[in-house]
Amino acid sequence: MKISSQQITSRGIAQQSGLETLSSIINYTGEYINFGNPLAYGSKLNTDTDYATETATPHIGALNSRPPSIINNWYRYHSAGSLYTDVVAPTSAGGFFIFPSIKTGGLPSYSGIYQKLSLIPEKEYQVNIQTAYTTSIASLYVNTYTPDSESYILKSESSLTFPSSAVGFSSVFTSSFIAASANDIIVIYLTTTETSSQSVLFSNITIQEKQEYLVPVYASDMWGNANKVLRRAEGQSLDLNRTSKLLK
Repeated sequence: MKISSQQITSRGIAQQSGLETLSSIINYTGEYINFGNPLAYGSKLNTDTDYATETATPHIGALNSRPPSIINNWYRYHSAGSLYTDVVAPTSAGGFFIFPSIKTGGLPSYSGIYQKLSLIPEKEYQVNIQTAYTTSIASLYVNTYTPDSESYILKSESSLTFPSSAVGFSSVFTSSFIAASANDIIVIYLTTTETSSQSVLFSNITIQEKQEYLVPVYASDMWGNANKVLRRAEGQSLDLNRTSKLLK
């Protein structure tokens, strides 16, 4: 019996693997942050652990002094001392996380929350934060840190400046990061350059895993039938006449 050396038959059937044309479909699934819905969390944030940070690196200072020992719990921090403007830590009320900020005497303020996550290393994750419409002038930062033997290493940093074009509860902040460890820490904080009090209200925070799937591409023929779109390996031609003879 003679076997055809052709890759695709005259009827469009692949005779070897790997000839399908594939399309990438990206999906975001799961939920990797806990208590991201302030309406469900109520006023609990108001009593979560709060640390007054005074170090030259305020965020790492908070992580070092008040490490998030419990996975998926919120921890809070706020700037204090001679290097910064003293400001209160974020609170929750009325279905919002409320972040304050102000700058006085040329000194910035930082008010934030952080949470140790349970992730899959090397996987990509997407952060979505929804906010109420605001006219406040401030900057939101979302950082991720990974622990090392002595401290924490900044692995990603994203920011959004307010006021933005947000209306109502539209998602105004989307960022992504690749997990460096199984227990990376997300830090969310607000700061401003304004000398009057500014605050931003957040209505939801989510983290989802990015998943990518490859699926065959289909196209309709002249009779309306759906068929896979195939390709030939580079350097080989499709001889339909020869293929047809070999199949007889």
